[in-house]
Amino acid sequence: MAKPAQFLSKYHTILFDMDGVITSEQRYWDCSALTVYEYLNPDLSVAFALENTDKIRSEIMCNDETIVYLKNKGVNSNWDTTYIVLSSALVLGEKQDFTKVLNFIKGLDMGAMEMYEYFAEKSPLGERDGEGYRQNCVLPFQEWYLGDREFEANWGEKPKKIGKPGLYQKETPIVPMDKLKKVLKTLHAFGFKLGIGTGRVSFEIEYPLNQWGIRKYFDSERLVTYTSVIKAEEKMPGETFTKPHPYMFLKGMLGLSFPDEAIAKGSYDKSLAEKTLVVGDAGADILAAKAGGMDFAAVLTGISGKEAKGYFESQKAEYILDDICSLVI
Repeated sequence: MAKPAQFLSKYHTILFDMDGVITSEQRYWDCSALTVYEYLNPDLSVAFALENTDKIRSEIMCNDETIVYLKNKGVNSNWDTTYIVLSSALVLGEKQDFTKVLNFIKGLDMGAMEMYEYFAEKSPLGERDGEGYRQNCVLPFQEWYLGDREFEANWGEKPKKIGKPGLYQKETPIVPMDKLKKVLKTLHAFGFKLGIGTGRVSFEIEYPLNQWGIRKYFDSERLVTYTSVIKAEEKMPGETFTKPHPYMFLKGMLGLSFPDEAIAKGSYDKSLAEKTLVVGDAGADILAAKAGGMDFAAVLTGISGKEAKGYFESQKAEYILDDICSLVI
């Protein structure tokens, strides 16, 4: 009979990042590249873009080197990846050579928060959470991901370009389904409170959680999505609560009903962090966990694979695992 790994004995809450930990992030990266490409090529054919998605992503994300770099700098949301890549291209006036775009981003030598501040002033799209960001990064991205029908149903707007089928239907788990279910079922059965802290908006976790039959293993008070970040930022203008800010994992630790204002002020029982483990695959995850005083288990199933081990060692991750299957024995 499977049981939790011994090192989990000191924790009662386990919070998972979603993409690269439970779900594959491939379709999101496709959507990010397609959004940048569509902005720079407004007359594109949807059919052409879908037939050439791999080529488009390879060119715009420099064989995914851009994604790796931005993740290591703490960029968590794929909307933000889209924003930084597109903003950089626009600042440079570059539509084709994305090696120049990547070199420009590297030349800034900034962390995620610094980049958001920089492009708020320099980007023709405006600030990261402004209307230009929404119209040119968020909404087109969601059209590609959700498809025409689901986009209109969830966002209440007509798609700007018809014919997108929705890449979310091609979602796959990061480990084999039977192993994923075994891990979550075992942890749940042994009394761990399981939660999620993800850069996805709320309805985008519904498909994999429900379709794969794993929602029942998670505490509904601990399903923290980017929707929570948006609401918190609306209540406290001028604040940024996306990872690497610890807000998302603190919210998962304390529960969705816990007041955002209290989290922002640090008015909560900080000893709870000692009993909370965050499981993630990216720089934004470990930076957010450490900022919240929580231990971190890195899984090497993100875009950098096993090459990320050195990074997580340098960031002093408490545990480094091949994948989430190592959480049970």
